[in-house]
Amino acid sequence: MAADATSAPLDGARLDNAQFGGESVGTLTGIAVHPIKGCRRVELNTAAVTATGLDGDRAWQVVTAPDEAGAFGQAVTQRSNAVLATVVPLPTGDGLTVSAPDVGTIHVQRPETNDVVVHSLIGDEVACADAGDEAAEFFSDVLGFPARLAALTPETSRPVRLFRGRLAGFADAAPVLVANTASLDDLVARAAEPFGIERFRANLVVTTDQPWVEDTWTAFSIGPAQLAARVAWPRCAVPQIDQDTGKRHREPALVLREHRWCSNAEGYSPGMRSMLEGNAIFGIACTIDPDGAQVSVGDPVTVTATGAPLLAPPR
Repeated sequence: MAADATSAPLDGARLDNAQFGGESVGTLTGIAVHPIKGCRRVELNTAAVTATGLDGDRAWQVVTAPDEAGAFGQAVTQRSNAVLATVVPLPTGDGLTVSAPDVGTIHVQRPETNDVVVHSLIGDEVACADAGDEAAEFFSDVLGFPARLAALTPETSRPVRLFRGRLAGFADAAPVLVANTASLDDLVARAAEPFGIERFRANLVVTTDQPWVEDTWTAFSIGPAQLAARVAWPRCAVPQIDQDTGKRHREPALVLREHRWCSNAEGYSPGMRSMLEGNAIFGIACTIDPDGAQVSVGDPVTVTATGAPLLAPPR
C-alpha cells in the first residue's frame, strides 16, 4: 500500500522507509480514457486532469434495467459480459457516438440533470441520469438482456471510499490507474502467451528501465500533474479479455497467479486486507492533481517519495 508523502497512509495502511527527493525515472508513453465503463478505450496524446481523474474517463456506465419494483440498475461490466469490449464509444461535443459489430451506431446526448440512482460496481449508489431509450435498446441488443445507459451529469458527486475527500466517476475506486511497460514486459516474458498493456485498462502508461519500481512510488509527477499512489491494484478476470475482440484468454491470469499473487497483506486495515489478499496485483491506483493540469505523451515521470512495496518483485 502506498500513500502520499504529505499525509498519513489511508485506511490504516503501512508506509515504511519513505524517501524524498526528485528522481527522473521514465516517460509517459500512453494515455487512455474509457468513456463508458467496461467498453473500448480511447487513446489520447493529451488529457486534462479533473476532480474525478482524467476528463471523460468512465463518465458513463451500462446498468441492468429497473426491476419490477422499479429499483434501478446494477453495474454491467466485462467481468461477466466480455462483449462490452467490442463497443466503441467516441466522445463528441455533446455526448458520445457509440458503435458495435452487428448492432450499428448511435449518437447519445449527454443529459444535464440527474433523474436516476444506479449502483457502481462496488455497490455504492450514484445519482446520475438515464441516457434514453435509444441507448437502452442499443445495449440490450449488444448484451442480450434488458440494459440501460447511465451518465454522470454536472450534478453528480461520487465520493471515493478508499480516498477520503476525493471524487471519481464510474471507476471502481480510484481516480486514475497507472501501469509500467517494464513490468508488463517482465510478465509477458514469463507467460504462456503474449498480451498487451491495454488488457489492464490503465489511464496512464509509463515506461521505465526497471520492472515493478512503480510499486514503491508514493508520490510522483507526470509533467505538471502531481500523483499520490494510494494502493497497489488487485486484478479481476478482465485482463484475460482481448480488449479489441472480446475473446477470453488464459493469460495473464496464470502468470499473475504464479508471480504477482498477494496472500498476505498484514499491517493493512481489515478493509484493505480483504481487497488485496487472494488477488493478483498489477498497477497502482492514484489520485491526481491539480484540476486543469494537462498530461501529454512524452511527459517526464519524476518520483518524489517512495515506500515499501506490497509485493517483492518476481524472482
